[in-house]
Amino acid sequence: AHIQLILEHLEAEEPKGETGLIQALHELAEKIRPRGLVIIFSDLFCDTEALLQALQHLRFRKHDVAGFHLLDKAEIDFEFDRPIRFVVLGSSNSIITEPGLIREEYLGQFNRFLDRVKTGCREFHTEYRMVRTDEGYEKVLADFLVERAQAATTA
Repeated sequence: AHIQLILEHLEAEEPKGETGLIQALHELAEKIRPRGLVIIFSDLFCDTEALLQALQHLRFRKHDVAGFHLLDKAEIDFEFDRPIRFVVLGSSNSIITEPGLIREEYLGQFNRFLDRVKTGCREFHTEYRMVRTDEGYEKVLADFLVERAQAATTA
C-alpha cells in the first residue's frame, strides 16, 4: 500500500555529496521506534567494520534491516580493455592504469570486500541484496516488498 509513496519520495531525491552513512544509521537506530523496517540503498563504500557495527546497532534496537548494495556493472566485472583514468571518490585525485595489470588484484580485493559485507549482514540478520545500477529501483523495491508480504502471509 505504501510503495507508490516510497517511489515518489525516491524519485524526488537528488544526490548531493557524501551521506555519512555510518553516522546516519546510528542516529536512525536511536530515533525511530523499535521494530521498524530500515531499508538501506548504498554503494556501502565506507569502513566495513564501522558499517557492520551500525547494522548491529540497528538490530540491537530490534529493527528489521535490509541492505541494497548498489554497484555498477563495471565495478563488478572490471572488463576494461584499454588504459583508463580512475578517479578517487570525493577527491580530485586520479590514476591512469592498464586494467589488465590490476584486474586480478582488483577483483580479489573487491570479492573480499563483498564477502565481508555479506558475512557481516548474515551475522547481524540483515538481508543483503546486490543491485546493479542499471536495474530499475522501482522493480527492485517492489519485488522486495512483494516477497516480504508473501513471506508474512505464509508465516
